[in-house]
Amino acid sequence: MKKALSLALALVLSLTLLSAALAVTEGDYIWEGHTVTITAIDPKPTFVPEDMTGEQYAVAIDLDVPAPVLADDTLRRPLFGQVKLVDENGAIYSLDTAITYTTGHTLFFVLDKGTDLDRLFLRFITTTDMPEEYVGQWAGSVGDINLSFDIGADGVGTYIFEQADYYESYDFTLAVESETFSVKIPKNNQLGIASCAGTYAYTDGVLTLDVRTIFANGRVFTY
Repeated sequence: MKKALSLALALVLSLTLLSAALAVTEGDYIWEGHTVTITAIDPKPTFVPEDMTGEQYAVAIDLDVPAPVLADDTLRRPLFGQVKLVDENGAIYSLDTAITYTTGHTLFFVLDKGTDLDRLFLRFITTTDMPEEYVGQWAGSVGDINLSFDIGADGVGTYIFEQADYYESYDFTLAVESETFSVKIPKNNQLGIASCAGTYAYTDGVLTLDVRTIFANGRVFTY
């Protein structure tokens, strides 16, 4: 079943600066009523995950966790499954590796080169099935842009973007709690896209997307 997709178009030729207040920082964070503390952030750790490529870099975050959480798998596993780094466009970076200590962990996140750590913040995002009304095939257009995509029950899908003679199709993921989405952009893509993400809202059977595409040259295209 085709569903309606509402789009608003604007062209932005310069990056919007993100408030420094959004940056991931040392200090206390609350998860499920428990206080966890970031004690150190290392953007150039000695240890890096084995599967990291030359186009990526690792960030190590030392996290103190209450002993009752560490001792209980029903708490510890969800905690480290939900901890994410998120940027202002909704792109989500999941935990790659964790090293366990007596009172905490060192968490390793793998980021694409060019991703500014100061523009990321820490969030706990649960993995939840998509609401039933979101699941299915959607299609919409604005100007000469045509966008269609299929959302699965897990919030993962593939979209098709068409404009004039240009065509692209990539995978994306929607996050229910934050109402954000992020697109998996391959390296060396045709247009030099660095990232694509944004927010969405559902009202009366219409899914509205605010899409933000950042190019390697710094240009930003939003629609």
